Amino acid sequence: MSDGQLITKGETELDACLAVFAAAPRAGALLCDIDGTISAIVARPGDAAVSQCFLEALAALTERLGLVAFVTGRTLEDGRRMIPLDGAAYVGTHGLEVMAPGGQIHTEPQTERYIVEVQEVAAAAARDLDCEALGVVLEDKRTVLAIHYRLATDAARTRHEILTKIVEPARGRGLAISTGHFLFEVRPPLPFNKGTATRRLLAGGDYLAGMFCGDDLTDVTGFKSLHEWAARDARRAACAVAAVTAETPSPVIEGADVLVRATPGIYEALTRLLAAVGG
Repeated sequence: MSDGQLITKGETELDACLAVFAAAPRAGALLCDIDGTISAIVARPGDAAVSQCFLEALAALTERLGLVAFVTGRTLEDGRRMIPLDGAAYVGTHGLEVMAPGGQIHTEPQTERYIVEVQEVAAAAARDLDCEALGVVLEDKRTVLAIHYRLATDAARTRHEILTKIVEPARGRGLAISTGHFLFEVRPPLPFNKGTATRRLLAGGDYLAGMFCGDDLTDVTGFKSLHEWAARDARRAACAVAAVTAETPSPVIEGADVLVRATPGIYEALTRLLAAVGG
C-alpha cells in the first residue's frame, strides 16, 4: 500500500500536529493503546504480539519525546511484557494500574474491595459457559474479567449466553460492564478509564503536542481527554489517531482527527512522527 492509502482521513491535521512535535520533541507526548493499534487483533489474547518494526520505532520515540505511554486494558505486567521499553510509562487495566517512566507503580487502592466479586464472576463464567463449544476465551486479570468471543461460530448465540449467564448477573452485583471487539469486560464500578489515565499523564509534564493512537470504544475516552487538554492552552496541538477496520465502532471514527488503515496505518503515523522529531 502507498502512504496515501494507509492514512485515509486527516492528513492536514496530522501534519499540523507533527510540526509542533518537530519544534520541541521533548514537549511531545505519545500515548498508544496496544491491541488492535500497535498489535493486530487475534482471537486469543495470549497470541498477540508487537512486531519488531513497531518495537524499534517506539524505542526510538521513547528516546526523543518527553513521554511515551502505553495505555491498555491488559494488566500492567502484560503490557510491559509485550513492549519492554525502559523510560516508557504504562497504564494497565484501563487506568487501574500506572507505571511512571521512572518505574514507580501506583495501583488504585479502591480496586481491592471488588476483587472477591470479580473473581466470583470469573468462577461462574468458567463453570456456566461451555467455552469450547461457544468459542469463548476467558482472560482473568484479577480485578477485571475479559470475555472474548471472536472464535464463536454463532456470535449471536454466544453473545446471548454471555449476557444472560454472566453480564446481567455481574451488573446485578453492581459491577461495571464495558464492551469491545467481540469482547465483554466485567470491571469494578470505579471512575477510572483510559481518559482519566490520559489526563493524569499529560498533567505530569509541560507538553505542547500530544498524540493518542487507539482503535476501540475504550480509547474514545483517551481521545476526549487529549482534546480537552489541548483546548485549555492555545499553544497545544492534539491528534487522535484511529486504527480503522470493518469492525470499528462509529464513536471511534467520530472521535478521531486522523483515520488510518488498521495497524499498518498506525505504523505509518508513528514513522512520520519519528521522522519529524529527528529519527
